[in-house]
Amino acid sequence: MSMEVFKNLLKCLKVPEAEYKNAGEEKLKDMVRNRLNGKKYLVVLDDLWEANVWDKVKAPLPDNNNGSMILVTTRNDQIANYARSKEPHHQLHFLDENQSWEMFRNKVFGREECPPPLELIGRSIAFESCKGLPLAIKTTAGIVAKKERSEDAWEEIKNLLPYWSVAEDKEGEEMMKILKYSYDDLSEKMKPCFLYLGVFPEDEEIPVRDLILLWISEDFIKPIQTGRRLIEPEDIGEKYLKELVDRNLVQVVKRKSDGKGVKTCQIHDLIRELCILVSNDNPDNSNNARRLSFSRNKGSYACSVTCNHSSTCSLFVYGDYSEWSNHIPEDCPVNVLYLNGFDGLTTEKNAEYLERLKNLKFLKMDYPVLHRLFKLQSLQTTKVMSSWKEGIISVDEGLKQMRHFRSRRGEHLLVDERVKDRLQNFQTLCYVYADSQLGLLLNNCYFPNLRTLGLVISKDECQLVDENLRSLHRLSELRKLKLIFFYISERVPLGKIIFPSNLTKIVLYWCKDLNDQDMNALGRIRSLQILKLSDVECDQDVVNCGGAGSFPQLQVLIMIYVCVSSVTLEVGAMSRLRRAVFRQCFRLTLQSLPERMLSPGFDLHFIEPDYRYRYCGDDDDDDR
Repeated sequence: MSMEVFKNLLKCLKVPEAEYKNAGEEKLKDMVRNRLNGKKYLVVLDDLWEANVWDKVKAPLPDNNNGSMILVTTRNDQIANYARSKEPHHQLHFLDENQSWEMFRNKVFGREECPPPLELIGRSIAFESCKGLPLAIKTTAGIVAKKERSEDAWEEIKNLLPYWSVAEDKEGEEMMKILKYSYDDLSEKMKPCFLYLGVFPEDEEIPVRDLILLWISEDFIKPIQTGRRLIEPEDIGEKYLKELVDRNLVQVVKRKSDGKGVKTCQIHDLIRELCILVSNDNPDNSNNARRLSFSRNKGSYACSVTCNHSSTCSLFVYGDYSEWSNHIPEDCPVNVLYLNGFDGLTTEKNAEYLERLKNLKFLKMDYPVLHRLFKLQSLQTTKVMSSWKEGIISVDEGLKQMRHFRSRRGEHLLVDERVKDRLQNFQTLCYVYADSQLGLLLNNCYFPNLRTLGLVISKDECQLVDENLRSLHRLSELRKLKLIFFYISERVPLGKIIFPSNLTKIVLYWCKDLNDQDMNALGRIRSLQILKLSDVECDQDVVNCGGAGSFPQLQVLIMIYVCVSSVTLEVGAMSRLRRAVFRQCFRLTLQSLPERMLSPGFDLHFIEPDYRYRYCGDDDDDDR
């Protein structure tokens, strides 16, 4: 690679080919260095892929202190960071409507004028269909340029583009070759994770947490033992996702509450088609549909190959499609069931079918039948988006493999006293009632490796919080704690709770009469980095964020629907705070915030209250 670059440089410098045709790498370096020494030059290295190639190429380029420059383009942010000298690299974004049209028009018409009747359709093709991706615009424009220049012809192209396969066209094939370089450059372990993105519908906003847990359920990611430390697959998945973002294969849609992590992501339609095309070329498919994705249109589904359903291991259902189980043979080894609609289990047949899925590892659905659910002893991840009523989870042998359980509504735990072993794999448990059964489990250290815990404190438990949660501090691995105070008319002092020392995030929902003592109790959690208050009532008009030395590690403060007129921050409190978010705090104004939050460089997000809007759900919660 580097020798090819040196030869191209010498060719540009008008060196006769005979002088360098058979030269070795060191000889080529000397020739480049000698020809450029003392001269002012601009060298453009397009589409750089590897750091070691950059090291080799830059070595013979002399620094003449005369304004010479090296311009590098790359699809990988990590290479850009490696290659930069003094300034951060320039990040290219998708083209806007005018930029998209300008590129499209130049490709189709060159120096000619575009007839006015075609401009509106052309803009729609360039921006709406290609979504600002230059490679897509260039390829599509190449196809349009060959067609008749009439409104009917262009309208037909526009209507057919959503169904156009790039593999059916010469320009499309060339574009796929270019995009495939990005896939080929991935590590072998990351390739199946990338291809898996093709199972999601076009324009789908993908929850990153779901995506990583799906990768784990498919056995794409396994834990790694390094000495005494075990790196969990969830942590490896986060790194994989970040690399796909750095390589511009995945687009960030929403960030987490810290402003850094990725909450939801998306892929461009062309990247999705690349995933499907590469998957189709895999000889291991053998005409078997390992993953089925049912669209939002009833009765239709898409899969990567002509379908033999007997080997299906993953089933994705979008929308209200209650007949999904008809498409899967009874003995099919399904290990992923992703029901993204409202009626996935409403029929008795579907509920019975669920019980037969003995290999199921990942289940996402809306309305569960919990007593059937926990007969599935292979389950690792369960995500219940809503529920008609409270359920009961029996803590028994059926939970041995469970790592993540999330339910939007609180569930009651029921302890099976015959079970003596701890549930070592549990990492996420949201949301369960903070009752005596939970207290018994905490007292006996049933969840030694729990990282995220969501608790519902209702009027029945509020008087016994200190008793039921007296062993909460023993959860040494707990990082995130969420407390929902459900229909409680009286105050629950937070000072009664002994919080785990390693907590990094706390979320309070519907807390009643929050006061200075409560904030001081939270401020004593020395590891706390993110504090979120949502629908919280304070006993005063002012929220005092603690005295000197409180919240020593806090970086992010979020307040949503907190009814106060002022926020104060004493000297030495929240000394590391870098980001604050205030949303729908109706009595709060910018002028009533601490001066530090208004200073240049502070990441302040103050959303003016909208009295027409009522908060529904929690779109800022990273784990719901």
